[in-house]
Amino acid sequence: MGDIKLILLNKELPDRELHNSRLFIDLSENIHIHHRELRLMFGVEEFFEFTSIVCRGAKEIKRYLKKHPEYKEQEIFDGILVAGGRQQQLTSLKQSPKPHQSKYFPDRLQIELQEEKVIDTIHIHYRDYRLVMNIETFREFVGGMKSALGNLEKFLADHDYDENLHSFRRVVSTEQWSQARNTWWRRLEARIKNKMKKLLWKLKAKTDMGR
Repeated sequence: MGDIKLILLNKELPDRELHNSRLFIDLSENIHIHHRELRLMFGVEEFFEFTSIVCRGAKEIKRYLKKHPEYKEQEIFDGILVAGGRQQQLTSLKQSPKPHQSKYFPDRLQIELQEEKVIDTIHIHYRDYRLVMNIETFREFVGGMKSALGNLEKFLADHDYDENLHSFRRVVSTEQWSQARNTWWRRLEARIKNKMKKLLWKLKAKTDMGR
């Protein structure tokens, strides 16, 4: 969830085409997850990291729902962090070239008209995502984007808008974040081990004195 300041566009799109009703994975020049019109692209290690988090999250959500049968969709909007919790939310990806860069096409924006034999006419590539649609939907999509951009520019011309420096945005923008975090954990682990050794040494000394 976000915190909406202004709706730049709200319109109804044509129905999805029937073939955009599937979820499947293919291994090609890399690994693709297809869900309806969206395709996600992964390197092998990125894929296993992604699926590991999703599988763990699914197990935790099932446990949560079993303990909380009162949960109802569209009634609770608290952002319950059950799938990995706060720790997972604050953990950057580790199997990509950089936490914020995918292995394939991290900076690409490309829009393609496909050959007539291809089932999806328009391909929109945004970084390592691909969104597909037919010409009718593409016209609606682009028209909507133009309207949204116009509404945004008009709003910015009449209002001050200064993005807050969110603490997590600042953290993930630092390339050394993972290294610093791991260093902190290693130092904490070392301190705990050192304290445990001292405690065990004191207990051993007391035991020897009592003999």
